[in-house]
Amino acid sequence: MGKKNKQKPEKREEKKEEKKIEKKQNKKGIKKHPKKEVKEVDEAPEEIEKELDQNELTLKYNKNLELVSKELMTRISDSQIEKALKALSEYKNKINSDGGINVLSGDFDDYIYANFGFYKYPMRYSLSSSQISIKHGIYNEKYSTHICLIVKNPKSDFKDLNIEFPFNLKVIDIEKLKLKYQKYEKRRELLKKYDLFLCDNRIKFVLRKLLGKCFYVSKKFPHPISLNYEDKEKIKNDIIKVVNESTIFHMNNGPIYNIKFGRFSMNNKENLQNFKQCVSQVVPHILKYDISLDELRNVSIKGNNTVELPIFNHIKESDLKIFTGNI
Repeated sequence: MGKKNKQKPEKREEKKEEKKIEKKQNKKGIKKHPKKEVKEVDEAPEEIEKELDQNELTLKYNKNLELVSKELMTRISDSQIEKALKALSEYKNKINSDGGINVLSGDFDDYIYANFGFYKYPMRYSLSSSQISIKHGIYNEKYSTHICLIVKNPKSDFKDLNIEFPFNLKVIDIEKLKLKYQKYEKRRELLKKYDLFLCDNRIKFVLRKLLGKCFYVSKKFPHPISLNYEDKEKIKNDIIKVVNESTIFHMNNGPIYNIKFGRFSMNNKENLQNFKQCVSQVVPHILKYDISLDELRNVSIKGNNTVELPIFNHIKESDLKIFTGNI
């Protein structure tokens, strides 16, 4: 009789985590999309990213930016957003007062998310993250957030630059990452420890294998930044801009997408402004992968472990004809 292949403990844990995620998706009615129908962009080698004409994508994004501004943002009501934010805050406060959330358990999350649902999957998508500009930062120093920067050079080289940041920034070099975070459970610990991950642009492809799927699923894969050690002022400004004036959009193969845009500890006016900025920028990023705006099914907001409240709903004309019997 042949010997059975024994899996390593970290591999078993990773598969268990994937099964949990699949169960959650099934409960929400999200079907797994056949891989053969979707072309994954920048999956592993850098050459794949070069297959895309970046200029063409930029042109598509700019075109869709204008389209979304005219055709979508004019149909989203400020009063509807304000009502939803108020109701969501009241719901969250009620859960907190009833003892429904254990802060120490990891269930507590101050972030508010914007969800985007589409009728179909994109024919291709990119694993590269997109920097979305917002007026009111959700990671800045007043929230005591922890930021992790992964660098290619030894950590000491970055420390020698003597750059002072107005927030908690932990620097890890890639060699330490390889040595200390080989096991799956260690990577999970690293994932939970920080609110936002950044990395040297030169190692973004290497990190895909080192950090694994859990970072993609949690939408915390490091956002790449160009680190030119000869220009430390630019490094400082670029990192501060990401932390204080941006949120990061991680695309998947859809058809459901989400992004952090606000916090329950922020006021409704700040959350409203951030939400509108996110919608106006995120939707064009999705549309540039050959999906029409007519495929946008809904936009909603929610918090971690809260109800999901609708902001915008759209029924396609073809579906409307079916519902009304005019086919």
